Amino acid sequence: MSSPRVLIKVCGLREVDQALACARAGADLLGLNFHPPSPRSVEPARAAEIAAALPSTTRAVGVFVNEPVDRVRATADRVGLWAVQLHGDETPADSARLAGLRVIKAFRLRSPADWPRVTAFVQDALDLGVVLEGVLVDAYVPGVAGGTGQTLEDVLLDLIAGTPRLILAGGLNPGNVARLLARVRPYMVDVASGVESVPGTKDPARVAAFVRAVTMAVDQPPD
Repeated sequence: MSSPRVLIKVCGLREVDQALACARAGADLLGLNFHPPSPRSVEPARAAEIAAALPSTTRAVGVFVNEPVDRVRATADRVGLWAVQLHGDETPADSARLAGLRVIKAFRLRSPADWPRVTAFVQDALDLGVVLEGVLVDAYVPGVAGGTGQTLEDVLLDLIAGTPRLILAGGLNPGNVARLLARVRPYMVDVASGVESVPGTKDPARVAAFVRAVTMAVDQPPD
């Protein structure tokens, strides 16, 4: 029997043609970044064009960093987002205020000492009636919210392995994703810099190679 399917999210799309190329390659979700300091940020009007052009098999996720909840909701409605990803210092209460939207919460880990903060957030959200769509774990780089290309240290990979609704991010690329999938067993992988030619520009060949690597890793035929 083959392993359960792992969803693939390509983050930081800025152009319709690149988004469609990712969808054709097999990406399940595309991240639209609404954090202006990022080289991958996109204006809501362009994001709406991208989301409207996607086939039904590929969904748009909005990435926000410390944005007011009302603005997150308004952008989600305008663009037609399938889910919102909170990548800053948002609280469980913020997630609860986004009732009706799927919420992914991202955490940047420096050391194992950060992990109790993640589990506490998930439990506090549950206490407020919020079941997170995903728990995204990324590497910590001072002053940068994400998309750094840095991988998690081995001790952190072992700590997070098998976490329910885990989304693995941080330095993924076509060459390492199969190994990390086997080690961590996430339900989704999130890639940005690992499939780019320059920040904000996706390389279709690298995207296709990434999708192939994930597919081969999780759908090996039985011996």
